[in-house]
Amino acid sequence: MVMKNQFNRRDFLKYSLSFAAGGATIAILNPYLKIGDRIVTLLNPGLEKPFKKSFLSMGTYVDIAIYDQNLKGNAAYILAKAEEEILAIAHLMSSFSGTSDLAKINRSAGNDHVVVDGQLCEVFQAAKEIGQATGGIFDPTILPLLNLYGLRDDHPVIPDRKALEATLALIDYRQININHNTNHVGLSKRGSAADLGGIAKGYAVDRAVATLRNHGVDRAVINAGGEIYALGAPKDQAGWEIGIQHPTRPRELAGRIIVANKAIATSGNYEWRAQSKNTNKKFGHLIDPSTGDMTEPMLSATVVTDSTMKADALSTAVFLMGYGKAEEFIASQKNVGGALILPQGKGGIDIIQTGDFPHILA
Repeated sequence: MVMKNQFNRRDFLKYSLSFAAGGATIAILNPYLKIGDRIVTLLNPGLEKPFKKSFLSMGTYVDIAIYDQNLKGNAAYILAKAEEEILAIAHLMSSFSGTSDLAKINRSAGNDHVVVDGQLCEVFQAAKEIGQATGGIFDPTILPLLNLYGLRDDHPVIPDRKALEATLALIDYRQININHNTNHVGLSKRGSAADLGGIAKGYAVDRAVATLRNHGVDRAVINAGGEIYALGAPKDQAGWEIGIQHPTRPRELAGRIIVANKAIATSGNYEWRAQSKNTNKKFGHLIDPSTGDMTEPMLSATVVTDSTMKADALSTAVFLMGYGKAEEFIASQKNVGGALILPQGKGGIDIIQTGDFPHILA
């Protein structure tokens, strides 16, 4: 699962949707540039200048670009409504805020079920289903493990085995209880807690996309720290051309893909490195919730599918599976494609495409 420090998660480091004069540039994954830098990736030629809005939410920059000149008079209003949707979801689902609906659930763990917004029920249901599909590799109840490693407060430590085993006993997506009729949600284990950092941002992007569609937008791109949805296609073109960052050569691309009406998300443990004061050991931000290990089975995993929420969650899960299981898992999923990047030789990479992943252009 993914740990989410307020401005330190993969969100900034899978960065960003940039706006060049008359066009857009997107880099799905950029682990090396500092916050505030923007890498320029050559995309579709001849794009119209977008109506755009950028803001901070859910621990990252969110960029919304509308490429539909027919909406000129309403563009500012539509962008504001999409922003409102994302901010509202951030307020509901933050594990950092003590007033969020998610915080209410965590405080009541092992004691009671609480009434929450129906959208939170929807995300928890999806999280449980993805948890089941991945055999628990994706698990939203991972918050105690993130706290144990000290990665929520930027003071990383490597816990002793006894503390790790006690914490692992709290991690189990199956303990999430949801009553959709009354919008009650609860966690059955006292001391357990959920973090939706690996799925809520994707859900927020999907809700913003729905807002755009409801207001007649046909062509747009939303990027929330690397969780991207490409709505429609540029005028007279097949789709949006998006660059996948090379994971070991920061100024190069691993390849380009063309997508339309698709979501894209990438995970990689090289995006964040923290050093334990106890052992001087470097480790990443993705944790296997079944073992508590921070493994690096591959360099990165990019997922393309119909839902940004699903792409967000699955990119983390397949990264943690390792390429063998990940390749098989993605191939078994409907309308899901993956590009798994493995190290090869000195600084080289090998890209394994699986499932319905678009053709990778050089």
